[in-house]
Amino acid sequence: MSETRIYKAPEKERISFIKKKQQHQNGLKFQPENSNFGFLCLLMTSTMLPFLVGYHFTLVNPIIPALKIMYNETYMSRYGEAMSDSTWLGLLTMSVSSIVVGAFVGGTTTKFLLNFVSSKRLNQIAHVINLIAIVVSSLIGGVTQSYEAFIAGRLIAGIPCGITFNLAPMLVAELSARRKRGFWESTIGVSISFGFLIAAILAHPKVLGSLTLWPVLIGLGLLPSFIYLIASINIPETPYYLLRHGRKEEALDVLTELRKNEDESVAKQEVEEIENEIGDSGKVYGIVKILKNKQYRNQLIAVFALYANLMLCGVNNILFYSDLIFKEAGISADNVTFATIGVFALQFVMALIGAKFVDRFGGLKVTIAGSIGFIVSLTLFTVSQAMVYKQNFTVLSPLHTTADEQLLTNGSAFASVTHSTFTAETTSLIASAQDGANPWSFVSVLAIGIFMVAWSGGTHISTFALLGELTIEPTRATCFSYGNAVMWTTSWIVSFVPPYLQEALGPYSMVIWLGFTVFFLVYMVICIPDTKGRTTKQIQAKFGGKTDSSASFGIVLTEVESLNV
Repeated sequence: MSETRIYKAPEKERISFIKKKQQHQNGLKFQPENSNFGFLCLLMTSTMLPFLVGYHFTLVNPIIPALKIMYNETYMSRYGEAMSDSTWLGLLTMSVSSIVVGAFVGGTTTKFLLNFVSSKRLNQIAHVINLIAIVVSSLIGGVTQSYEAFIAGRLIAGIPCGITFNLAPMLVAELSARRKRGFWESTIGVSISFGFLIAAILAHPKVLGSLTLWPVLIGLGLLPSFIYLIASINIPETPYYLLRHGRKEEALDVLTELRKNEDESVAKQEVEEIENEIGDSGKVYGIVKILKNKQYRNQLIAVFALYANLMLCGVNNILFYSDLIFKEAGISADNVTFATIGVFALQFVMALIGAKFVDRFGGLKVTIAGSIGFIVSLTLFTVSQAMVYKQNFTVLSPLHTTADEQLLTNGSAFASVTHSTFTAETTSLIASAQDGANPWSFVSVLAIGIFMVAWSGGTHISTFALLGELTIEPTRATCFSYGNAVMWTTSWIVSFVPPYLQEALGPYSMVIWLGFTVFFLVYMVICIPDTKGRTTKQIQAKFGGKTDSSASFGIVLTEVESLNV
């Protein structure tokens, strides 16, 4: 008589079964992975254009002395006299800040342009615009020594920068498998930080930041665009775009290529989920429809809050004047540029680490952690500056300096330099401060270090991870477009308001950014849902004011022994 044996599944199979069962119970019926081809598509999409944002924004600061010489020579050849300080400051302001104007234009027109072209095509157009901008500023400006051409090139270069902050998160959200979407969207922030670092290194006067080599420095920005445009020949349209235009069979084929070991049946399941997200209309909702619907309106407010928090934490108040803060700590003028390179190196390293935290803990938790870091650093910075003031030492504010001092150290990154004041009393204070470093100044540097760690390794990258997951396909373009306008507007404000804050509040000028940080932290904790381990339906239930019993924070495995396998 044959003996009946009961088959007992191996441990790995049992755990896999449990995961699938609980994923099914939580609404996660399948979790596809990106294929190698999908990896390459996402790599090109999430790195090339964002890298150029960081590169363009950083490279001008170290070459300002070279630009001043070039501008003065051009002015003398035209008018037969040396350029006045007021004329130079006006040209400097336009040279540096024109890219922000271009970014505002690019950010606010993204949604409009998506009515006529696909997201992939718009990404290609953005790279072509970048090529044009570099030709104008580097080739024409370099050969003719024309400051008008340089400024025009910077203005044009800002357009793809503005488009990037809308388009890159959108493309990643529509190309990546959901479980890796947060990681790839955080890569956008990493790429921007890498652009900061590379530009700071290459723009050093002893590398490519000299009077004769600055056109080459700008011209190197051609390479990422050329690489993407060549690679984009094989990058497909996103499945969202194809389904929105009724091309279901093509969407199935694309999903099969983008996902690892995905057969047609699994691809069909993902297509169904995308179709549910798109809805019956398959249209992009306008601002009026979004404002009338509670769920969509809350999405828009969340996007606004995240973009505003990215800037109103006061990052520009610190980033664009870091050289003078280091000088206050006793670093010599010859080493200030190296210190700036160190800051951007720290940014990049922390962005890499932060990307892993975003992948593990989700964008919301990392953003909240970053805000807590801001609160600690801004409080420490304010206390240290108050102690410097109290002890009658000079407060070498990054905003309180002459145009010449700003130029020789790092140069004003924005037009706030035109508001700077410099009195005989300040001159005396600076001279006395050079005799010895105030110990509280080093505390200020420590506070700045904490801030940069929190921003680069937290908020800067986690914001992008959240943006794509909090919005749905019909609202995404509109929310990103208007949110991008909010970001560039607040960026402009944070760059120009500080001189007035310094004059009115003195050592307490950072308190306003502390207040904004606390406000947005409270909003995020109360109103923004955690996206880690949740489906689109569960995330949107929070915005719609509904209670979803399956909306749990992640998937918690029960003991293997509790199930009969």
